[in-house]
Amino acid sequence: MPALPNIIPDFELSVVMRHIAYRKRGTFLSVAAIGLAVAISLISVSMQDGFQGMLFDIIVEDLPHVTVTPKEGDDYIYLYRTLMDRIWSIPGVVAVSPSLGVEVTLAYKDNVESVALSGANPDDMDRIYHIGKYVFQGDLSSVQDGKRVVLGEKTAENLKVKLGQTIYAGTPGEKGSSLIVSGIFELPTGWPENIAFVSLSTAREFVEEGDVVSSVDIKLDDVYLADGIAADLQAQGYKAESWQTLYPEILKTLAIESFQNRLIMLLILIIAAFGIGSVMYMLVNEKTSEIGMLMAMGASGRNIRNIFLLESAILGLMGGLLGSILGLVVSLYLKSLEIKMEAPGGQEISLPVVINVANFLAIVLVAAALSVIAGMYPAWKASRLDPALAING
Repeated sequence: MPALPNIIPDFELSVVMRHIAYRKRGTFLSVAAIGLAVAISLISVSMQDGFQGMLFDIIVEDLPHVTVTPKEGDDYIYLYRTLMDRIWSIPGVVAVSPSLGVEVTLAYKDNVESVALSGANPDDMDRIYHIGKYVFQGDLSSVQDGKRVVLGEKTAENLKVKLGQTIYAGTPGEKGSSLIVSGIFELPTGWPENIAFVSLSTAREFVEEGDVVSSVDIKLDDVYLADGIAADLQAQGYKAESWQTLYPEILKTLAIESFQNRLIMLLILIIAAFGIGSVMYMLVNEKTSEIGMLMAMGASGRNIRNIFLLESAILGLMGGLLGSILGLVVSLYLKSLEIKMEAPGGQEISLPVVINVANFLAIVLVAAALSVIAGMYPAWKASRLDPALAING
């Protein structure tokens, strides 16, 4: 019997659509399995992208990109003004903030707290850390006017001190001074609780070392220039470290979270796709007689194989589209809820959710591709059936 002319693609597609339409239960289970897998993957990826974006925003917005500290054997940076001139000459530098850190004990009435006192020019420091936006009482710039201090919210609570009241700050070497509380700030995510800010001149009174600083922070317009600039400063004899060196846990967390998330996502999609493979295998067994009749009418083994591969792809694509819609709805819902979580530093942060169209498209295509792969064996088996034996079941 002569082969049927132009048997593809219309013939193959019509057979596939008939299978999908008449096998409603199998179609529903296959599409639902892929849809749920895709939805879970997209929700997970959206939250991971949000988490990564949040960490990157912390790096870009609220952390120095390069920090210069005293040379080996030195306690302070003595010629820091010369160093700052060199730093400002480097292309890409947008902010520089020298600071002087000292451990002090703060006392108010019977309450005592040990804090890390950071002396800096408030305007310079704010360009690096943007701490001013966290000050909810008083003003960060107020520390420039005499002996004033801006306290973290937790420290102020422990001392039971309010704005405008005077506290005593002392060091183990019995150097001390009275400071007026001129500001209270909410702790940014990940910051230690025991930190307070004063002016450089006030901090120097506690160390009595003259015009010195303990570190110089640098902000760049491109965070990925940090390693190179740190290396240049090291070549000039300074101890300089980039954010990648200072905060390796951020990079490690990003890498681990990304790998784990994508591995779990892939495994979920594979399991769901092979569910389609199982459905295709059962379909081959159920449609053995039909396959034999099609082959007796002139359909080639290639045509039969294409039918089952096409059906696997369509089911995978339908599930992927359904899952992307479900994943988008749930992601938008989670984003609207603004769910609060506790960060490692004890602060509350909103559940970060970022919706990326490229991720949605990629996962749908991966779901369809895995469905085709899972359907390869059933398709191959169907194409190898003997027409005479297949017709007789």
